Amino acid sequence: MANDERQERAWRARPEGEAAAGLPLSFYARWEEATVDEKLRLAREAASCPGFDEEDAFEVGSRLEQALEEAGRYAELESVLDAWKERAARVHEVEPAVATWRVELALRLPGRDVRGALVSLARRTGDCALVTRLAEWCLYRGRVEEARAGLLEAWPRVREDESLAEWTRVDYVVRAVLTCMDAELLRAPDASWERMAGVLSPFDRAVPHWAAEALTLRTGRAAWRRRSGREVLALPPERFFDAQRSLVMAFEPELRLRQGWPWGRTQLVFPELFHLLPGPFGQGEAGSGAPHVLLPLLGDVEQWVRGQAEARALHPHVHAATALALRPWGEFLHGLGLVGAGELAGWWEGAWELLGGLGEQFEVSGDRALVDEVHRVFRGGWPHGER
Repeated sequence: MANDERQERAWRARPEGEAAAGLPLSFYARWEEATVDEKLRLAREAASCPGFDEEDAFEVGSRLEQALEEAGRYAELESVLDAWKERAARVHEVEPAVATWRVELALRLPGRDVRGALVSLARRTGDCALVTRLAEWCLYRGRVEEARAGLLEAWPRVREDESLAEWTRVDYVVRAVLTCMDAELLRAPDASWERMAGVLSPFDRAVPHWAAEALTLRTGRAAWRRRSGREVLALPPERFFDAQRSLVMAFEPELRLRQGWPWGRTQLVFPELFHLLPGPFGQGEAGSGAPHVLLPLLGDVEQWVRGQAEARALHPHVHAATALALRPWGEFLHGLGLVGAGELAGWWEGAWELLGGLGEQFEVSGDRALVDEVHRVFRGGWPHGER
């Protein structure tokens, strides 16, 4: 008898009360040689093994997910998770990756309960990063109510999590506040600030000071306070950043009206686009022209494309929305008279060359529709007559 067979028989004969030791090494040896169909069978059978634990669930599930994705059969992951739920209920309930796959399946497959899956993940884990990433996926698709439910469910634990950096908590609050605002506006487009303040009350004093202004700018009820580019450049730093933030939020109605973006997706450009814009002196270049403080510097765009792979894996939908919004952003500034036609054309030609390599970076998103959309836009070449 081969050594791995002896090991497996001994492992299967373990007394029922004996501590589990995980799947035997022979399981993974068979896995390496298995076809996709055999991997599916092995993954289902793993849940019946006495040693199957959370670590194995993560390892087997991750390997299976990759194999199914490569084979174009991702939906079949659902049947494996169902088998785990039936045969290894505790592991199914406590391993965060299982709850994450449930949400991703719900987002990718028609007719699934996205809200229930995301709320379940938020309730089980309270994981700021996981809930945020999946809520952003919902928002990109215009599924605002699902994102709102998940973000609110996780908020009490995020609020009390002392291990989080403060800026991480602030980013979470910003996303949750904008999402609650979007959900309310979809129900009541004319909602007043007084009504909105009640909606945002779960966040108490954490609500950003600019939230009331955001309501008027993001709905198009008020226009951005018109200034020339030179006037923006001359503002003191604090007021300069306030003006930039307001301008980004005033851009959202443009994305809905001219680009057809849904509520939810438009907010994803904030604060990413805001952070991509230069400081008040164009990185210390006193006297720089107005376009250099309103359009991202090409050097910064290059760094954002080539040096943000880790952040892109954490927030792929935010980064995709920002990339797809850059051209409309330039056109928006041109429409306000803040950037000239020649300046915009020169900037966009340089930006286009840099953005062309983005598509592959979204492969880790788990969202095939997102990958295809980014490829379609940035591999399509220059629209006829624009170069």
